[in-house]
Amino acid sequence: MSKQQEFAEWEFLIGYPLEQAEELLKEENVAFEVIWTKAPKRASSVQEDAYVIAVRSGSPLTLVCAAPDWTVD
Repeated sequence: MSKQQEFAEWEFLIGYPLEQAEELLKEENVAFEVIWTKAPKRASSVQEDAYVIAVRSGSPLTLVCAAPDWTVD
């Protein structure tokens, strides 16, 4: 499977809550990793209510996640 096809297969996860995305990928036996991003001047984005904001193809599949609050002071 090409990288473009792999991305297209999982791009629907963008916007999913992280917990649901992880559950789905585990059910499908897909290797994945989670990386975090945050708004400028925020201490951390690692929160229970995180969402998938991007998917990167590769092995393992990478979920880029962030908290929904992106307000900037």
